[in-house]
Amino acid sequence: MNILYVGTLPPHPGGSAVSCSLLLAGLARLGHTVRALGPITPEVLRTGDPFASGHPEIRTTRFLLPYFETSPDLPAPEEYRRLEGEEIRRTLPALVAEERPDVLFIGRETFAWHVPDLAGAASLPCLLRVAGSTLLGMMNGSQGRERTEELLRKIRRVDVLVAVARHMAASLEGLGLTNVTTIPNSVDLDQFAPRTGNASLRRELAIRDDDIVVMHVSNMKTLKRTLDIVDSAELALPRSSKLAYVIVGDGPGRAAMEDACRRKGIHGRFRFVGWMEYPRVPDFISLADIVVMPSEAEAQARVYVETQASGRVLVASDIPAAREVIADGETGLLFRKGDAGDLARKTLLAAGDPGLRLEIGRRARERVQAHSLDTAVAAYAATLGRVVQQHRR
Repeated sequence: MNILYVGTLPPHPGGSAVSCSLLLAGLARLGHTVRALGPITPEVLRTGDPFASGHPEIRTTRFLLPYFETSPDLPAPEEYRRLEGEEIRRTLPALVAEERPDVLFIGRETFAWHVPDLAGAASLPCLLRVAGSTLLGMMNGSQGRERTEELLRKIRRVDVLVAVARHMAASLEGLGLTNVTTIPNSVDLDQFAPRTGNASLRRELAIRDDDIVVMHVSNMKTLKRTLDIVDSAELALPRSSKLAYVIVGDGPGRAAMEDACRRKGIHGRFRFVGWMEYPRVPDFISLADIVVMPSEAEAQARVYVETQASGRVLVASDIPAAREVIADGETGLLFRKGDAGDLARKTLLAAGDPGLRLEIGRRARERVQAHSLDTAVAAYAATLGRVVQQHRR
């Protein structure tokens, strides 16, 4: 197949960029022709395009936007969406005319504002991977009723919708969308595997050998509820001075977290390391004993399956996305969403029992085999192939 992708790509700081880049590379390895069109900022482009240079097998075209949109659960400013639409309408038809693809692969719901109309005009089939944040915004009302109805009209023009979790498929069907299939979020089981934490990284972060590392990895947007980590740490640290919190990522919640740590007098037990390029993430997760994800809502966070693949204990808020990957007490631990006390109790439970951590990590690694990247790539290849065949018929 000749596949033309439109969506986010690294270094965009979001899960959809990472997930789709891995899928595209996998499709190229299977022998498909893969081209990609994605936004980049002038600031990043000044030092080159790391995705294009790192993936010569994927012919990558970029268009400029002033910043990366990292909270698609909230409506982007009209000026941003207008500029994005102008750039896609300028570049996408030229790529189609240059070499006609068999199918368009849309990497995130926000691009459905523009791409399905262009696909229809070019008589091309398209698949939309529903990353989740925009869907959550449509479900909880933060997108607004009129915008939600307009975006749904656009999405209905897509041939197939791919949900990355079962609960998302149910939500899409609840919105009246019938052309839905589920391909769960995936993980590279070789890149993320049980191994001893990096000793030099531990020294670099000034973490003692006997410390229990509690980690959080995200883009720190509002949905991640990162202040719950600070509130739970305030309760847990008096009972276990060995807890060391490592916060990997950046975003709107970071400043508030650091301020809260200083105000509560626990800043010394926190390490804020900022945004990490994705190839470094396995080293950080391998350093963790426990990974905490207190999110308000998720589609299916990549960090969930990356933690489990690494054989670490995932402690997550009890939401539909987490229940799809965690059997409480067996392949992870669930706590009541928004309850800092319960998060502290579950953190202390895991921190105080090395045997429990080992057993949960072992079972989690077994469970996550179903999320193999190779399995997901094969499923996308088969689904894209069906879309092409149905369109030809």
